[in-house]
Amino acid sequence: MTHASEPLLVFGSINQDIVLSVEHFPEPGQTLMASGTQTAIGGKGANQAIAAALAGARTQMIGAVGQDGGGTEALAALEGAGVGTALIQRPADIPTGTAYISVRGDGENTIVVDPGANHAVRTQAAEEALADQPEIPDAGWVLLSLEVPECEAFGFAASAPARGMRTALNASPLLQDGLPEGAVDLLIVNEVEAAAVAGSDWAQSPNLADQLAMEAVVVTQGGAGVRVDERGADPAHIPAISVTVRDTTGCGDAFAGVLMSRLCRGETLPDAAAAAARCAGHVAEFSGASATYREAFARAEG
Repeated sequence: MTHASEPLLVFGSINQDIVLSVEHFPEPGQTLMASGTQTAIGGKGANQAIAAALAGARTQMIGAVGQDGGGTEALAALEGAGVGTALIQRPADIPTGTAYISVRGDGENTIVVDPGANHAVRTQAAEEALADQPEIPDAGWVLLSLEVPECEAFGFAASAPARGMRTALNASPLLQDGLPEGAVDLLIVNEVEAAAVAGSDWAQSPNLADQLAMEAVVVTQGGAGVRVDERGADPAHIPAISVTVRDTTGCGDAFAGVLMSRLCRGETLPDAAAAAARCAGHVAEFSGASATYREAFARAEG
């Protein structure tokens, strides 16, 4: 794939993933035997950065990992995908974040995250690191997600316009303190997150971007496709591709990363969303998250 015309910053989480294959999710008090266990590098921020880099964006990651083996493995995985890691913080005495993921036979998943070093991500440290790294080019976009402190993510978003950057937010996990007015240009959410941000009747809204006073809103709807609302325009619907679902872990992150890569390349939002939906759909055919992206994206391109 060709490199994007604008660089991308990804501000978010970096985790170790422990993935358990289960027949069904446990009830309270129930003990289950998993049929298999995998370990990998994940976190919404890392997944999105890897997806964006593999899709062609010149990507730099802002986040934090511990000074432990998991942190070293995470940096290696990011660099192996082409993601710049010079802006990643490594605080002492805080372990790398860990996500415990259970995947059911139909591909649905549950995730519990111990944030670890992700809660140590600081906007001031990121801005100082950027000032100390003049060789890192100015980005066109910054993509934010919320497995790091919301105040730090939105603090970095507030400084983005002064650097000439537009901001996108993948509002996941659910916002705890609400969406600050004017905080982002582009909002990327699934149906549950759309209801939290725009109300339970969001699907009846004639235009979510107009309702939320931002440039654009993208709502992923699984097998129902993707809704794209741009300010002042009729919503566009992007159909989902037909795939045999094996594991939905990392699909939303793949979508966000590819979407931003395509936008950095100068594509329209509906075209970028269509490409992202194809890639995310093929990710669901594999078991795992970012480690599957390269093969899934090749299948999408083919």
